[in-house]
Amino acid sequence: MDWKKLYEAAKEPLRLLVLSVIPVALVYFETLEAGWAVALIFVLRFIDKYLHLKAPEGEAGGLVRF
Repeated sequence: MDWKKLYEAAKEPLRLLVLSVIPVALVYFETLEAGWAVALIFVLRFIDKYLHLKAPEGEAGGLVRF
């Protein structure tokens, strides 16, 4: 089994998991409504993807650095 390919395939779901921790915690502590948390996850995902695409070649970019 090629572990590098498995790691590369697991990066996207892991990025989403890491980005969703903050909004889910805000909903848990009743600081934010669930609908706004979903919107915040989408905004954070968009920013992460944009920064990831704009990063120089060979460097990890984005909000989540993997």
